[in-house]
This record gives sequence, structure tokens and C-alpha cells, in this order.
Amino acid sequence: MKGRNWRDFEPPEKRRRKPRRYEEPPRRYEEPPRRYEEPPRRYEDVYQPPKRKKRRRKGGIFRRLLVILILFVLGYGGFFLYYRYGKPYTVALDAGHGGEDVGSVGVIQEVQLTEQTVTALEKLLKEDGRFRVVLTRKMGEGMSITDRNRKLAFLQPDLMLSVHGNADETGEASGFECYPAVPGMENHEASMEFAALLAEEMEAAGSELRGGNGIRFGYYVNGQKMLVDSTDTTVYDYDTFGVLKNQEGAAVLVEQCFVTNERDVAQFGTEEGCQKAAEAYYRAILRYLGAEETTENQSEP
Repeated sequence: MKGRNWRDFEPPEKRRRKPRRYEEPPRRYEEPPRRYEEPPRRYEDVYQPPKRKKRRRKGGIFRRLLVILILFVLGYGGFFLYYRYGKPYTVALDAGHGGEDVGSVGVIQEVQLTEQTVTALEKLLKEDGRFRVVLTRKMGEGMSITDRNRKLAFLQPDLMLSVHGNADETGEASGFECYPAVPGMENHEASMEFAALLAEEMEAAGSELRGGNGIRFGYYVNGQKMLVDSTDTTVYDYDTFGVLKNQEGAAVLVEQCFVTNERDVAQFGTEEGCQKAAEAYYRAILRYLGAEETTENQSEP
């Protein structure tokens, strides 16, 4: 080993790998992108006028109110027509006195008789189904004769029945009587026909008729009540009962019984008696209007 340098025995140097360069794959032929050509623009597209603010039309609130008013009138008119002509017959019932005015006082108060009878009659007519029943006043409340007459004149029912009770200082008088529209009124004949039927039905129910046939005419002369027999058809220039005025249909005021007579009250002034009288009035109304009695409201023999 003499004479040789130790460097001669060094291992050969390692070769370093050269990094490969990235070669892009060959590209296919592609058309060059075309330049976008904008379509010719119109003048309207280029020029945009300034937006105008919407102006509120004058009278908008007035028009709305007018539409609401028209709808209200149409709705009310439809309701009135249905209410007025929805049923074949319109019957007005007037319970005499009311409120602080209790009427005559005897065995009972007159207002007790009138309200019980009208309530019972109203029930019979409504159960029948063919009648539109109108009350001149609410039970327990009062109303002036003028207001009652004004209401009846506006409604113009087919017939009107005003229920009252009679009174006598001696307490001996008794019986039934009624007062139709007096001679000279347009509805006098119709009222006389209805009054005759009322008297017949009350007599059939067991009541005694006063004045022969139970029909009289009532007038006021210098503030005093004057009663005239139904045979006297003279046209007097006197005032009559206010509830009978200004009506086209039959209008009759009845004096159901004497509240000062115990026998009369027992017969037609108690709750059962008022029911009996109401059934008699109901039958008279059916006969006057030419309507047959329904099976439900037929009284048991």
C-alpha cells in the first residue's frame, strides 16, 4: 500500500438527480374568443326620464265615504225589505200603559194583565211562523201614546191590537168590550170586522159581552171620555183613542176584563186567564186574515 494516497480510496461521489421540468401537454386548437359586440341601443334605453311621484287623487276620502254610504243603504234596504215582507202577515201588539204608568188598580194592576196577555199572544203568533210580530213597547218600559202611534204609522201592520183592562168604582161591573177605529176613518170597516171576531171569540171563551155585541166607539169631548154604541155610525168631529189613529189596517182596542171585579180577574186576569184570552185573540186574528190554525197551536178540547 505504500506509495498510494488515501484519497485514491475515497468512494465515488453520488450523482444528484436533476429536477424534471414540467412540460405542458400539447394544446388543441381553440378558436380565439370573439369580442362581445353590444346590440345597438335605442334612445328610450339610453334616456330614462326622471320618475315622477304619484300624486294622490283629490276626493279619495270622499269617494270612500260615498262607497261606504251606498253599501250601508243597500244593506239596510235589503234588511228592511226582508223584515217588512219576509212574513205573509204583520201584526202589531200594544200592551196598554207600562213603566211608571200601571193603569187602573183593583184586584190586580192593569199593566200586569196587559203585559201577560200580549206576551202569551206574541208567543202563539211566533210559534205559528207566518206572522211578523211588532210590539209598540218593551215589557216593563213605558211609552207615550204619540210615540206608539208614530211607530204604528210607520210600520203599517195588517192589523193592530191594543190590550187594556177596564175598571169600575163599585167593583160590580164585568165583561168584555172593544173599541175599533171610529166611523169616518179609512180603516173603520176593517176594524169593525176584526172587532166582531174578537167579541165572538171572547164570548166563546166564556166572557160576557158589554153593550149588546161587545163593540163600542170611544171619543174624547173636552177631555172627557164618551162611549157610543156601535149602532151609532155618525161621523163625529171628536178625538178618539190615539193608538187607533193614522193606520191603514184594522185597529182595535180591547178592554179584556174589569181589574176591579174579582170574578172577572179570576176568569181573564190571572196567568191562566190571560193565556185563555190570548188564545181567543189568536183565533180571531186567524179568522180575520183567512189563515187556518196550525196543528201545534190548536188548543186541547
